[in-house]
Amino acid sequence: MSRFLYGRAALAGLLLAETVLTVAAGASAVHDASRKMPAMETFFTTLKRPDSPNHWLAAPADFVVKPDTVAPVFAVPVTALREACKAVVQQVKGAAIAAETDDGLHVVVTTAIFEFKDDVHVQFITLSSRQSTVALYSASRTGYWDLGTNRRRVEGWVTRIQSTLTSRRP
Repeated sequence: MSRFLYGRAALAGLLLAETVLTVAAGASAVHDASRKMPAMETFFTTLKRPDSPNHWLAAPADFVVKPDTVAPVFAVPVTALREACKAVVQQVKGAAIAAETDDGLHVVVTTAIFEFKDDVHVQFITLSSRQSTVALYSASRTGYWDLGTNRRRVEGWVTRIQSTLTSRRP
């Protein structure tokens, strides 16, 4: 047997042993989808923005973190805003929803050329039964400068959300 096959067999054995030990200890070896992710509000209240210019935040002017730009107020309930945002994410090449909470989304965007991964955190904010807004934060995982990519992404998503909501009006 080649060293490659021995290595693969050893790795498979380790994974099997870990699964058996996990189940024997009483924990489920399968991902428990019923576990709730912490609220997106928690992400923003603990956010420490780096000194580098590779991130951008659109949020209400009085948000817990000082925004780079003020997010618009949408004349729709927060549920409609959530659906519009999810529709935008589905249209963005390389974007995938990594986690969804009651009040937000964590989206991972993989760039086309170098396949860098950027994180986009979205918090949906209810202002009234007919008005809502959003906190939208995009940040690069690697590098110091992003050539304005995160700013363009945030501004573009806000524009696309507005356009999606406008096109859905009766």
